[in-house]
Amino acid sequence: MIEMLLVLSIVAVLALMIIPSFYPVKARGQIAESLEIAEPLKDAITSQYQLLQSFPKDNEEAKLPQPGYLIGNYTASTNLENGALHIVLGNKIIKPLDGKTLSLRPITVIDSTQSPISWVCGYSGVPKGMQAASDNKTDIEKKFLPIKCR
Repeated sequence: MIEMLLVLSIVAVLALMIIPSFYPVKARGQIAESLEIAEPLKDAITSQYQLLQSFPKDNEEAKLPQPGYLIGNYTASTNLENGALHIVLGNKIIKPLDGKTLSLRPITVIDSTQSPISWVCGYSGVPKGMQAASDNKTDIEKKFLPIKCR
């Protein structure tokens, strides 16, 4: 009986050690789904920049729904600010990420409005010779972010 309790306690300790390691993996999957929702929004912002040579300042100027209507399984709202999309995580997201923000920022070649637009996610750096359109408001621990956002 004692041996059986000892084995069960060892298994329980091992199980408790494994559970926290699943959080980052699960979080990255949930964040990746939130980023998919932003893809058509990025296209709309890029189109407006190419047409007017400036980024929209907010959802209304970009003719996007209000932030509270751009939601998903793991997204509570999506706010456009000076060309950047700030995704507020929520709904079914894991608890440590509830209310956290992930920024997607357009980047352009310095002094060249004709060059194509790229995007950076989260803490990803801006390449030399390019500039980001807005501030990064990401407040998520790097271990939870997909590789392209670190």
